Amino acid sequence: MVCLPLTGFISDRWGRRIAVAFSAFNACWLGATRYFANTYIVFVFLQFLESSLGNGAYTACFILLMEIVGPKYRVIIGTLTQTFFSVGQVTVGLIAWVVPDWRNLTLIIYLPQIISVSYLWIMTESIRWHMSKGRYDKSEETLRKMAKANGKVLSQKSLDALKNSAQEFKIKQDMMKENMKNEPWLIAIVFQHKAILVRCIVSPILWVTMTFVYYGMSINAVNLSGNRYLNYVAVSMVQIPGYWTAMFLLDRIGRRPVLMGAYWICAICLLAYIFVPEGQYVVSLCLYLIGSYCSATVVTALYIYTTELYPTKYRHRLFAFSSAVGRIGSLLAPLSPALVNLDIFISIILLGY
Repeated sequence: MVCLPLTGFISDRWGRRIAVAFSAFNACWLGATRYFANTYIVFVFLQFLESSLGNGAYTACFILLMEIVGPKYRVIIGTLTQTFFSVGQVTVGLIAWVVPDWRNLTLIIYLPQIISVSYLWIMTESIRWHMSKGRYDKSEETLRKMAKANGKVLSQKSLDALKNSAQEFKIKQDMMKENMKNEPWLIAIVFQHKAILVRCIVSPILWVTMTFVYYGMSINAVNLSGNRYLNYVAVSMVQIPGYWTAMFLLDRIGRRPVLMGAYWICAICLLAYIFVPEGQYVVSLCLYLIGSYCSATVVTALYIYTTELYPTKYRHRLFAFSSAVGRIGSLLAPLSPALVNLDIFISIILLGY
């Protein structure tokens, strides 16, 4: 909740590359510093700092990718990004299996992130970000580099179109700034329109449940019977086809059917899990994996569905509001395994409901 607005400010002010390098560097040194934590308070404090200053690389990279590719490929690229998120989870699970000591595991996971600082020289900045700052020359330079890397030659017509779009963008920005002076606060606009108000109430609830279930299932995987590392890896791996299922179905049967269908199937599988007789490891694991698969489908569907719910003019701010409230779910998810001390199925029941 602290990281999102901070990374957004850095990304919009100084560029996507700076935001990525800033987050990666902070994740590297703050994460590795936890190796020396000798008390729980120090560990939690360093964890808070690392989460606040070093967890923004994912969102910055996501925005950079969306701004580089055309609209035709954005859904595919977005799904690929989420796929590699799960690949990272699988990698962490396998490393933890080989290196169970948390101190050594911390160093192995965080120290390699120092390589990400080299992105400042390897990555090109977003053309759209350059244009938003009125840097047409930088936009043209970046576009020429991309064309050269792809073996293409930019025509003068394309460059003229880029320049015209940059000028149009600047005019629109100036008009928006002028209009915002006379525009009421966003919260007043929300309460003036019933449809927007209802969406601002329902959408954050969907986000809270999504983050709670998605992260909760990954965290609670270690409490399943069998090898805790293999269970975690299996839960992370099964999320990958869940992302691609959403991508395949969203444009074919619609956003709401995919979203609600995945929610319901996930809930049914988790509630059925508690009735599986003891010793039926395969059945219980299959139900849990199907639930995790559906939770990944919900993630992809909800990201796309939420962006389409709000008016274009207020989309970014209202989407950020839904996402920020949704972090309540990810805050509560790590607490769910503690409920095992009361009853082994309480956390599963909460995830199902």
